Amino acid sequence: MRNVVIASGDLNNIGDFALLMQCVEGLRCLGLTSPMLVRQWVAPPPGILRELRAAEVGVLSGKDIPGSLAAARGGLVIVGGGQMVRDNASTKSPALLAAMMETARRTGGMSAVLGCGVSQLTRTPHRMLWRRMLSSASVLTVRDDASLAEVESLCGSAAKPVLTADLVFCPTTLHAALARSTGSGPIIVAPCDDASEDRRIDIAALARLSIAAAHAFDAPGISLVAHDSAPRMDPVVCQALDREIRSRAPDIAVDHVTSNVVADYTNAYAGASLVVTNRLHATIFGLLARKPLLILDDGGAKTMTAARHFDIATVKLDAAESAGLFDRLLADVADGPPRRRCQNIEAAGIASARNFDLLKAALEARP
Repeated sequence: MRNVVIASGDLNNIGDFALLMQCVEGLRCLGLTSPMLVRQWVAPPPGILRELRAAEVGVLSGKDIPGSLAAARGGLVIVGGGQMVRDNASTKSPALLAAMMETARRTGGMSAVLGCGVSQLTRTPHRMLWRRMLSSASVLTVRDDASLAEVESLCGSAAKPVLTADLVFCPTTLHAALARSTGSGPIIVAPCDDASEDRRIDIAALARLSIAAAHAFDAPGISLVAHDSAPRMDPVVCQALDREIRSRAPDIAVDHVTSNVVADYTNAYAGASLVVTNRLHATIFGLLARKPLLILDDGGAKTMTAARHFDIATVKLDAAESAGLFDRLLADVADGPPRRRCQNIEAAGIASARNFDLLKAALEARP
């Protein structure tokens, strides 16, 4: 392959960056030595650029039409993890991505979709573009049952999706960093308030819950973790939550994790007493770090599916003061995570590694 081009989610989001690096590590474990590029619509922040340079991954502007098509010629174009199949944005990005995948195939390369989440598509142009991309990919794997159903509904018999697991579950150096537990430090609160996904957080209710959790776990403080460091995203929510917590419990120490450095996040999760979140990849980071977890039920299908599959406690913020909320979580501390959760984490690791096994088989089958 002349190049490997990975279409990734917004790298301001540390979960999407982790997915990218999982993809890069998995591809290199297959022996791929081709230059690697990540496709981004907006330039990544400086901290992420430094990490990409250290990993020898270049950046391809999603707005550069000639450059994108040139990079795809004779290459491997991968849609690499996360909820990439969605229609809450302009058609320009998927239109160029479809052209890149077609260019790769017509010039001796190939295209693949690995471990992606697939949303219900309601806009006709997006449905047409993604039907074409999913149906023509040499490898098409999805991370959950809901995504599998969406592909089957969208593409019918034209696509052959395989159910695997989220790329973050694939055992890599990320897992080793998260598993390096450094004791029982602050509780982590990793909130998401995103109008584009109809996700809302009641700041006052979450502050009350966070304070109660810190007291229940006898934690030295609360770490507010911004997974999406774009200024308009998680930092806004974390600052509002900080003010509310300090006004209600000035004796509790509050700090922030808002950076573009993966190690800052893995260190925070490795040292946490408890993880409270409504974010999928914050949930997965907590699972991999073997921490007690509490999912905020905001109606999001992804996190609630994870809650059921991994036997994770959930709470609606308007009912967060119910008695006994933390009893089960404290039992996780005393007795360790539920057995079914540990078994399903191991199974997810095996299923996630299959993303790369299937890609390897497809590469080896090429003439």
